[in-house]
Amino acid sequence: MPWSAANEFDAYVKKAEAQSVMAAGATIEVKGGLIHDWSAEAFVKDRTPEQVIAVLQSYERYREIYPEVTASRLLSKEGNRFRAALQLKRKKFLTVILNTEYDVEYQKVDEGRWRVVSRSTKVEEADGGDNGFLWRLNAYWVISAEPGGVRLQCRSVSLSRDVPLGLSWAVKPLLREMPQESLAGMLSATVKALR
Repeated sequence: MPWSAANEFDAYVKKAEAQSVMAAGATIEVKGGLIHDWSAEAFVKDRTPEQVIAVLQSYERYREIYPEVTASRLLSKEGNRFRAALQLKRKKFLTVILNTEYDVEYQKVDEGRWRVVSRSTKVEEADGGDNGFLWRLNAYWVISAEPGGVRLQCRSVSLSRDVPLGLSWAVKPLLREMPQESLAGMLSATVKALR
C-alpha cells in the first residue's frame, strides 16, 4: 500500500470521525488509492438498541449472519472494547478472500443511543497477494431508539488501490460499487438477524 494513500486515508478518517453526521456517498481519489465513504440507514420495528448491540457483538455467529463473512472469531474482549477476526469473501468480476482484524468500541452515549466504532488493524489477501482490493476499512454505527423501534445508521470508510489508467474504464466502476454494495449487504443482514 502506498504510504501517501495511507496518510491521506488517516487524515480523512480523523476529519470524518470529528463529524457527528453521516456523510453522503462518495469515492475520493488520492495518490495511489481510492477512499470510499458511504452511509446507509434502516429502521427496525419493535426492536431496541440493546438487541442490535447483541447482534453486532456476536462475532462467533457472523458467518451465519453476514453473507460476505466465511469465518469469524472473537480475539479478545475488555469491557466495551472487542478485537475480532473476520475472513471476508468478495465476489464481483473475480473472487477475493481477505483475512481481516478489527478493534471495535461500543459506547453507550445515553439512554437509548449507542455509538460503535470499528477500525481495521489488519487486511490481508488470503493468498498472500496485495492487489489492493481493500487496504483499510472503518465502520461507524449510530443506533438510536425511536418510537416503535430502532434506527440503525452506518458509515463505512475504506481505502482501496487506484486502478491503472488503461483499465480504469472497466475496473474503477466495480471498485466504486463494491464498498457501497458491501455496506448495503451488511445493514440488510443486520436487520434480517433482528427479525
